[in-house]
Amino acid sequence: MPFSPNTFRNFAGLLRSMMLVLGCGLVAATGRSAEAGYCGAASYRACPTSACRASDEYCTAKVRCKTEYRTMKETVWEPKEFTVYKTVFNTVCERIPLECTRTIYETKYRHENYTVKIPTCETKYRIEKYTVCRKVPETKYKTIRCTHRYAVHKTKYREESYTVCRHVPVKKVREVSYTVCRKVHETKYREETETHYKTVRETHYKDVTWKVCRPVTLRKEVEVDGGEWKTVKVACRTPVVPKCSGPTRPGCEKPAQVACAPRMVSKRVWVPKRVKKMVSCKTHVTEIKHKRVPYTVCRREPYCVKKRVPYTVCKVIRERKTKKVPYTVCKVVRECRTRKVPYTVCEWKKKTHEKRVPYTVCKVIREKKTRRVPYKVHGHRTETKTRCVPYCAPRKVCYTRYVNRPKKVPRQVEYKVTRCIPRTVTRKVPVRVTIPLKIKSSCSKPRDCETCKD
Repeated sequence: MPFSPNTFRNFAGLLRSMMLVLGCGLVAATGRSAEAGYCGAASYRACPTSACRASDEYCTAKVRCKTEYRTMKETVWEPKEFTVYKTVFNTVCERIPLECTRTIYETKYRHENYTVKIPTCETKYRIEKYTVCRKVPETKYKTIRCTHRYAVHKTKYREESYTVCRHVPVKKVREVSYTVCRKVHETKYREETETHYKTVRETHYKDVTWKVCRPVTLRKEVEVDGGEWKTVKVACRTPVVPKCSGPTRPGCEKPAQVACAPRMVSKRVWVPKRVKKMVSCKTHVTEIKHKRVPYTVCRREPYCVKKRVPYTVCKVIRERKTKKVPYTVCKVVRECRTRKVPYTVCEWKKKTHEKRVPYTVCKVIREKKTRRVPYKVHGHRTETKTRCVPYCAPRKVCYTRYVNRPKKVPRQVEYKVTRCIPRTVTRKVPVRVTIPLKIKSSCSKPRDCETCKD
């Protein structure tokens, strides 16, 4: 259960007051023996006899007070945040199958016989006589006299003189000079440098790094909250009663309020303390390892080779030559000749002849024929047929229905809680200590005073 800030302040104030009262009681017990409580402030025996005078002498007892600081242990409650897990129930819908039965209606069929009148149509034939007019073609001939003109072609000849140019070839010879280019091949040599490559293998080394996880067991010191119960004696508050010590004096009409002697009560108090504990835990340490790995590198190294390469040079040499070339010269010779030239003469003539021309004549012939003419006869015939008649038939069907039912599923929820943890704090508390002063008095001997005024 978390504490509110007001509850924490009230509790701290109450605890501080109790520790202050307890410290004052211890201081009074270690000094003088006091009969009354309140750190000996109400004890009249603590007053020195030289400071007590009669009230009628108007002497005032002088007391000197000094403030001292004493170490006091105090329990302080400090708030600390803790992670607490609580169980929370979530409502989840769960599907539950239920077996149910329902009635369904199925459509079934039954066979029924019924009578049907079917109209019939019958085709019959009757013989009919009819007359047909048929056209019969007939070919006849008639004689026609025809006159037509025709052309008669006659070929005739006439003489013509003409001149003919005839070419007569004459052979002659002439000298022709010409230049001949003759190729002369010559072999020469030149030096060429060729680059060749050879494969050179070299071994190199490279550093390879990899990680290795190694389990390591470590021991470490952990502070754990602990404590113990201690029994502490606490002064209990006592009632205040009226008291007048010694014989009755004129100044003692009102008795003094004197507290009874304090009563010590044992109380168990939880004293928290931090306990150191050695805990072993396993962890993995990543180690980086190195290794030199050889690898081969192939490279091509060039080298030069000189060699003599033959090559052919072609040289052209010009030579002058002479040769005899025959040639033919055509000479034109004119000759006069005669020839017959044919020509055609066209003459028209008439001719009469007879010819037979065919023509067609259609003759109609009547013929009697017989044919079958169809006709229909309508009637009825009775036929029994079967048909399916539907009807509804009930049937029980089992089916599964799913019902959603809420179900609580527990789960752990993390939340923060602030709790007050006690811690012992040492601090210095101011305490007023009374130091009596010796005063010369006219009293010859000390007497008990009934009242002691400040």
